[in-house]
Amino acid sequence: MTATAHSPEPPSPNTGKDGIFLTGKTLPTAPVTIYRLRAGLPLVDYLKPAEDAEYDFDGPVEIAGLAAYVSAGVRIGDEAHWAGHPRQVTGLDLPLAVVSPFTVLLVEVDENWVCAATWGTAARHLLDETLLNEGFGLAYAIRRLDPTTLRTVNSAALDTASRQTQTSYPLGGPLSAFPIEPAGEIVTRLAGPASLAGLTYDRATGGKAWQIRAGDSLHIQLGRSPEDFVADLRAICRVADSSDETSPLRFVNEVRPVGASHPLVARLEARLAVALGGDERFGPIGICWPTAAARAAEEADSFTFTSFGSLGRLRLDPDLDISEITERFARVPESARLAELAGAHLTPCADDQGEEALTRPITMRRWIAFETAIEGTTFCLNQGRWYEIGETAVNRVRELVAERLASTSDLRFSTWHRSGARDDEHRYCELVAEQQPGFLCLDKDFARTPMHPKLELADLIGLGDELVHVKWPSRATEMGHLFTQARASAWAQRLEPEALVQLRDKVWALDSTRTITTRPRTVVLAIGGRRWDVNTLFTLSQVGLLRLVQDLSYLGVTLEFANIPFVAKPKRKGAANQAA
Repeated sequence: MTATAHSPEPPSPNTGKDGIFLTGKTLPTAPVTIYRLRAGLPLVDYLKPAEDAEYDFDGPVEIAGLAAYVSAGVRIGDEAHWAGHPRQVTGLDLPLAVVSPFTVLLVEVDENWVCAATWGTAARHLLDETLLNEGFGLAYAIRRLDPTTLRTVNSAALDTASRQTQTSYPLGGPLSAFPIEPAGEIVTRLAGPASLAGLTYDRATGGKAWQIRAGDSLHIQLGRSPEDFVADLRAICRVADSSDETSPLRFVNEVRPVGASHPLVARLEARLAVALGGDERFGPIGICWPTAAARAAEEADSFTFTSFGSLGRLRLDPDLDISEITERFARVPESARLAELAGAHLTPCADDQGEEALTRPITMRRWIAFETAIEGTTFCLNQGRWYEIGETAVNRVRELVAERLASTSDLRFSTWHRSGARDDEHRYCELVAEQQPGFLCLDKDFARTPMHPKLELADLIGLGDELVHVKWPSRATEMGHLFTQARASAWAQRLEPEALVQLRDKVWALDSTRTITTRPRTVVLAIGGRRWDVNTLFTLSQVGLLRLVQDLSYLGVTLEFANIPFVAKPKRKGAANQAA
């Protein structure tokens, strides 16, 4: 049996805290948090069963002539996680069970969308998160927020550090006060006063703005009557689906996570399966250190590859290259590669035999970096998840990086004959110092400061006291390590007097005729194994480079680039690494 919602009696002016008073009367609206889901399923299928819930109502209803579903009641937990402490302190037998009331109202607003209105902190957890329209709230916000009075911007960086940032201005601030990087940063939440034009609240208040909170969800004012409630939901969906061409905030949606329900997921996964076999016709593939293993990057002396499929267990060398992974996946039928990837794990190890694990086994999917473009949009697999980056953002980043890469260094380097040994980079730096007059090798000669107990000031000092950072970037994130090393060195010399003193002492110890008395103002990034080329850099590596440029520019340091002549390590014949 389906219940029918009726228009409520006019609320009393003394209504509780969800009422907003206007000239002595309660508004015909109230704040609600809403989500959006793709239509096509029975409404009950958008909800997850809650074993700890006691329901006051759970079933279909009709709202303003539309099919709807209400789930309302309380969720009862055992007790608050902190309950034991006050009992111990007071000696009282305190009943501290967790009771959370909730209501979820699902309404099929049209043939495309279902909206879920939620009340209570427990309500959100009843929705199946795999079915949510991710970024729905942001889609509305960027079209309705006042860009001159933003209150809060939350963002997350697409890098191995997984940096998250919240910037708030209680009185509001202009868009320029919230610096967001193009392509490399996801805006996850916005808050601020917004126009609610077309909604019941706008008509009731004569066009007043109201502070919304937006992310995947949207916290906003909705009508109290069934008719106004449904009309407001439909109006919000129309705004979210409208063009953002004239919005100053449209850049927010240029970088978005790709949800499981995204229509291109199957196509993206199929392209990934092709790339896993070493075929890069759809885009480049590489190795990217996951966040869980970032601290082990400098200590890994081998890797253990474990698969529950046909690939078995393998020990891999420390200079792990993506080709060693793709060669193995190439033996697996393309249709089975994604399943093989899901069951495979990679573990960095402190010894050269793959026995002393530095981390727990980490799913191989989190180690893979892959980029592909579909209809002008770039999609990146990063840390195991897909992200889409709009064409405008990608082009802007590429243009900026291409301009920077034109700043080439005049320094000349010896040829790097890659050996694959763990100390290969150090040996090369020593070779340059021996063969090229004026170069000094500082690789492995760490400085120690209060903020940096193990600081690599530079790999080489150039003829003009340039700080040269050297890398053979066989992995996608080795570019990130190179950028991090250069940034840490530059900031330490600016903020920590000990860093500059130790740099001076180390240079004098190697060449008593040279004295560094002021901060070097030129940093050189020198790479072997490839050339600096915007066309071969992962988009997220380009973003990392622009971050470094910004930091060094602030410090008054010029960044230059150098391509080291090289001879690659010979390919091993046959099965180079046997099962461990």
